[in-house]
Amino acid sequence: MSNQKPKRILWLSSDHMRYDCISAYGNGGIHTPNLDDLANHGVNFHQCYCQAPVCMPSRASFMTGLYPQQTGVTNNGYCLSPDFRPFASYSFKAAGYQTAHIGKLHVQPHDNYDFDPRPHHAYGFDSFWLAEARGCYEDAWMTWLRGRYPEHVDKLRVPRVLDRTDDEKLGRVIDAPVETTHSSWVSHVGKNFIQTHRQTNLFMHLGFHNPHPPLNPTSAAFAPYQSAAIPLPHFGYEEWKDKPEPLHDMLKSRETWTHTDLVEYRRYFYALVTELDLAIGSLMRYLKQENLLDDTLIVFMADHGDLCGDHSMTHKGASYYDEIMHTPLIFHWPAGLGQDRRDMCGLVENVDILPTLLEIAGGSIPAPVVGRSYAQAIMAGLQPDFRSDVFAYEEPGSAMLRTERFKYIRYNSTGGEVLYDLDLPEHEVVNVVNRTEYRDALHEMRERMLCRALQAGRSNQERLFDY
Repeated sequence: MSNQKPKRILWLSSDHMRYDCISAYGNGGIHTPNLDDLANHGVNFHQCYCQAPVCMPSRASFMTGLYPQQTGVTNNGYCLSPDFRPFASYSFKAAGYQTAHIGKLHVQPHDNYDFDPRPHHAYGFDSFWLAEARGCYEDAWMTWLRGRYPEHVDKLRVPRVLDRTDDEKLGRVIDAPVETTHSSWVSHVGKNFIQTHRQTNLFMHLGFHNPHPPLNPTSAAFAPYQSAAIPLPHFGYEEWKDKPEPLHDMLKSRETWTHTDLVEYRRYFYALVTELDLAIGSLMRYLKQENLLDDTLIVFMADHGDLCGDHSMTHKGASYYDEIMHTPLIFHWPAGLGQDRRDMCGLVENVDILPTLLEIAGGSIPAPVVGRSYAQAIMAGLQPDFRSDVFAYEEPGSAMLRTERFKYIRYNSTGGEVLYDLDLPEHEVVNVVNRTEYRDALHEMRERMLCRALQAGRSNQERLFDY
């Protein structure tokens, strides 16, 4: 394998993308041929977990290699400082790469942001096309759409987040070419930028909004699911009974939804995954046709997942179920990592992506970064030294610690605790926190969470003075 650094790095981030929404990972009910191609010729981290169960804190974490407590973005609605260091763009610029962002970044709030005449923070990127959501705003995508496909603009518009009155239960299919979608636009701008910078070392963050609701896929993306059998959600009977607040209330949040409603939510969600896959396929075909694929490192990941009917819920939040926290992570770079599929089964975190990429790129990992680099191991074809546990946090005071065997959740506002034995047949259904036989496990998980919480609040910045 080559010791040369990649000519270009394409960091593809998706939103709400569950780990199991890739056919190559065993889900026969979903259509993802292009993600399958990445997986079948790349390094797959099968136990990657995000650092927060909602968008902004998770994104601020993976773009900096820091935990939410360290970035100060501990829930949606905060704003990461525009000159915050470390941030991926600054680090790759220092490593000799020209940097670009296209699509969703979401480390600054975006409610009604196109009403604000002040310039938006570009977070150190040399080139910056911002389009945070699908159809809410007059953004870079909508400007392009009005010029290229004006006849389809109204079909793709959706109400602003705070103006939506429905509960996103009902999906709708859009009669518009798949080329008009946000995902296709991200891919299109990315291809054009690569074409005009062929001789330049590039670091590009391509921020896809799919498969984040609203549930409005195009007809081409919905076609594979029109009359297909959809894998059924899994849940236990009255799961809320043994759960503390606020998890108890979350589990009852979809009481008015029928089983059919939950299945149909998943049907349209799967179509949004396929819509994303089509855009990634267009990007991959371009790289192959231009003989650029071998020296391009592509990373595919997600900020978090979506419950899609599991546990009788949808969307995300501080329930910390694996459907939300467990995300895909694929590294694909034929010249540097080979073309054979490799499967890594140990625990890793999203904060580990940035330092791993930087080391592969020959850059310096900034001292404050707390994520781990697995570059040397995967470049040498070895299994990395994986984590013994993974940690996540969300304001106003809840946290999760997961090991291979157990998951522990603490809700600080009520003192409520949840302990799952992940070896039980009913995965994350029964709260065993009060069972005598789990007393030692509970004590150990409490202690481990305390240690991780303290570590996640520390700073690796250089100390200049003793006082």
